[in-house]
Amino acid sequence: MKTTLFNGSRRAEIDTQFDECLYAAPRPQKRSNGFQHQGKDLYIHTDPEKRITYYLHLWSTDRTVKDKIMPVSPATAERFLRGKGLVCNLFPKNDPIATLYRWGYGIAEEF
Repeated sequence: MKTTLFNGSRRAEIDTQFDECLYAAPRPQKRSNGFQHQGKDLYIHTDPEKRITYYLHLWSTDRTVKDKIMPVSPATAERFLRGKGLVCNLFPKNDPIATLYRWGYGIAEEF
């Protein structure tokens, strides 16, 4: 899916086919009638000036539902990955969320 995202005055031409996928939600093996699958994939886009944009691709197997692209902050992207049990070294190490995880808190709702 190709689209243009705007972050303030900055413009990012994103493409889910070429951007790096940090998390891909499980897809169904085969279509089943009456049962719809939907999910969120997390992508990272790096422009020619090496600026990073994180975004979610919200998809559905229902043909009447249109796919959506939603930009997210680095903190939200990190929380999304941690909620899935994944750790990514692209995020800053001295943030409060990482500190609380090191102290033993497992999910954002605990604090």
